[in-house]
Amino acid sequence: MVIDNPQAVKFCNERVRQAADRFAQLYWWSKIVAEEWASQGIGALIPNDASVVIDGSATDGRSVLTGADVNALAGQVSAFIAGMEANANANLNIIHKVAVNPER
Repeated sequence: MVIDNPQAVKFCNERVRQAADRFAQLYWWSKIVAEEWASQGIGALIPNDASVVIDGSATDGRSVLTGADVNALAGQVSAFIAGMEANANANLNIIHKVAVNPER
């Protein structure tokens, strides 16, 4: 059986493949962030508390960023990578099979 319904094909091309691209790009970006976090010792520079990162957010309207926020996001990055790499890269392999532009 083939899937040749124009609506289904369009959805696959415009949504499914693009979703896979974005997941793959997020994975590779996350790997870079995690490697920089570890190699530069960033965790030692940013305490996991309410200390505020002075990044200009107080004057430009962005939400204030705390050390706890940064550390929480670092944990999410690690969890995302672990999830993609679990079971011999099972999830990552699915994404890469469908992705057209994974941008490693």
